[in-house]
Amino acid sequence: MPKIPAGTDSAAFASISPELSHRLLVWFYRNKRELPWREEHDPYRIWISEVMLQQTRSETVAQYYSRWLALFPTLESLARSEQEDVLKAWEGLGYYSRARNLHRCARIILEKWDGRFPDTEEQIRQLPGIGEYTAAAVLSIAFAEPLGVVDGNVIRVVSRLLAERGPADRSPVDRSPVDRDRESLKKRVQSFVEASFLDYHPGWINQAWMELGALVCVPKPRCSHCPLSYTCRAYREDRTDEFPPRESPPTLPVREESLLVLLPAPLPEKISEDLSSTHEHVAQPELLGGLLQQHGVPLLLVRRADRGLLGGLWELPNFPDRDDGLFKLLVPLSITIMLDTEQEVRNRYSHFEIRFRSYLALYHKEQQRLDPWVEQRWVLPSELKNYPRPKVHIKAMRLFGLSKD
Repeated sequence: MPKIPAGTDSAAFASISPELSHRLLVWFYRNKRELPWREEHDPYRIWISEVMLQQTRSETVAQYYSRWLALFPTLESLARSEQEDVLKAWEGLGYYSRARNLHRCARIILEKWDGRFPDTEEQIRQLPGIGEYTAAAVLSIAFAEPLGVVDGNVIRVVSRLLAERGPADRSPVDRSPVDRDRESLKKRVQSFVEASFLDYHPGWINQAWMELGALVCVPKPRCSHCPLSYTCRAYREDRTDEFPPRESPPTLPVREESLLVLLPAPLPEKISEDLSSTHEHVAQPELLGGLLQQHGVPLLLVRRADRGLLGGLWELPNFPDRDDGLFKLLVPLSITIMLDTEQEVRNRYSHFEIRFRSYLALYHKEQQRLDPWVEQRWVLPSELKNYPRPKVHIKAMRLFGLSKD
């Protein structure tokens, strides 16, 4: 029997046995999904896959992972690349700080450790963007370090096995009961997972727990297919729907803002005629892309500062107001609205939802730089694909027929 962590109820860990770990691994080898990073032992490739898998489905990551390795097959190739190329390769995965941190980490590893990936928790946790979860995943899979990897899938599996809600630790008075419960449960799950390693490779056990949660012990569990149902307390007591305890999703604040497809003024006479001679474009703003391409008219892209949300990405100029408030903002900038599409593009982030109303506008001082963006360029529609852009701005470009990607 493995050593039970201090302070843990020994009865809760009584179900850990060689049989449990053996059953889990046998199930895993027979049922695991074939994923491109599954058999990897190269810490660089494992690290890339683990960072991509944060907040993203495996099926989506599989496509990006293969393309990424074609562009940046080694840590050194990533370190020596330009940030804009890295962001372009990441385009569509969201949470772009992950890509920026990968790039920064690669450069630090190349400079500090001569390109050798750190193999201790102390070293790897010094790197930007690498927390407890990512460190445990890379070190356990690549270096067989006995560190438990705990994600939402693993918490669901183990909390059901133990019928454990995670009693609050009342000592930290500055944290809410919900936070204390969540942290307490996570620590107990991690201890349980690490106790299940026995003499097996920690990386494979970790992956087996995660895979069981992804394929079988899902929110509506398939208990008849579970190799551990024989020892699952929640299954035995018909209480699987109680674990882990659910939290009500927070109501996200909504930002109603505006974005502009901004064209240089004056427009060529022919395109002005095409835009003004028919009202079809009000109902069909997607015709604009073809007109701009036909007449060789560019639109303005602006680049965000490197730090912060969506740092380093190129986007359409956007403003925090609509209607009269927007017009008042634009007058001093010498920008006039040509068309209000009355259509929105939306995107949800972790702490808010953005809703952009889309406009077509003219910029009468095309050499003047717009604040707060650090850079701006006039770009032909055919060139847009070369720039890393946020998903919500790609949606807006599609609305105007400016992008098909």
